Amino acid sequence: MTDSKNNDPDLVSTHTTAATHSVARWVARHHGFEVQQCHLIRRGLNDNYALRSADGTRYVARLYSIRPRGGFNVDFEVALLAHLAAKGVGVAAPVVAADGRAHIQLQFPEGLRALALFHHAEGTTPDTLDEYELTGRTLANIHEAARDYAGPPSRYTLDGHHLAGRTLGYLESHPEVDAALFDTYRRLVHELVDELAAAEQGLTRVVCHGDTHGFNNHVNTDESGARRAVFFDFDDAGPGFLAYDLSVLPWSYMFRKNLKEPDDALRERWTHYLHGYRAGGGEVSERDAAALPLFVQLRHLWNLGEAAGRLHHWGTNSVPLDWLRKQLEVFEAWKRLDLRA
Repeated sequence: MTDSKNNDPDLVSTHTTAATHSVARWVARHHGFEVQQCHLIRRGLNDNYALRSADGTRYVARLYSIRPRGGFNVDFEVALLAHLAAKGVGVAAPVVAADGRAHIQLQFPEGLRALALFHHAEGTTPDTLDEYELTGRTLANIHEAARDYAGPPSRYTLDGHHLAGRTLGYLESHPEVDAALFDTYRRLVHELVDELAAAEQGLTRVVCHGDTHGFNNHVNTDESGARRAVFFDFDDAGPGFLAYDLSVLPWSYMFRKNLKEPDDALRERWTHYLHGYRAGGGEVSERDAAALPLFVQLRHLWNLGEAAGRLHHWGTNSVPLDWLRKQLEVFEAWKRLDLRA
């Protein structure tokens, strides 16, 4: 009979899901308020929990997962959000711990993980054309307000290496990827990174949200009756290219719908999104617009790499071999995208 009090040295945890009552206790201890309700929203790139305090205020606690890309970017994320919130931009503001820390560190079986608390973003994901326009306008506000950010630097620069180069290392560790398929992806990555290097001098640079696919912001009606968009999940934020931050929305739609070119619904949403971005003061140059197909492909490589880098957590089913082969046709089709609007 096994003694449950002793840990088996051969039993190694790669990812632990914390019980909701543990998260509630940690938040109460470190943030100094009573938590009445707590439930797990989702597990994924990070583990997110919804909380409600005794006075009814809603929060989201993010328990950061250990990523192969390196240390947590939480100091930058929290400081950037505080900067944006202070300027009145629609973001889910962070809630620092009672002792002033941006986050707390917790020892899990797999290693240290960070826990940060944010205000809940009321509302729902954009659905109507007006809501997509409002989303674009708010993204422009974020880019403008972040220009004078001077807090802790981001651990990530959203460049060719971050978006595509890391993916090669993750694919090389995939147990089912053979030499021929890996070499095909190696050539693809090098071609796209070289294309970016040739174009980047003429591209607009911003502090990117990094994950603006339309599900990381909510639209709500505030107390004055005005409609507003609120962005959250800035854990992939960092300095990068405007064309990348814009490209994530059409990429997400085409990826989810398994499309090789935009359909009418996407074109309508995209037109309103860009109109909102420009109405909010954002400028999209001809070079930025011309680079959008490149960044749609780079985004796809980044997303592929995020899954391939978590084989220990998600398994090979998240990036199956047949799917990897089929994506080569998608990359080829997306080279010819027309996203000008």
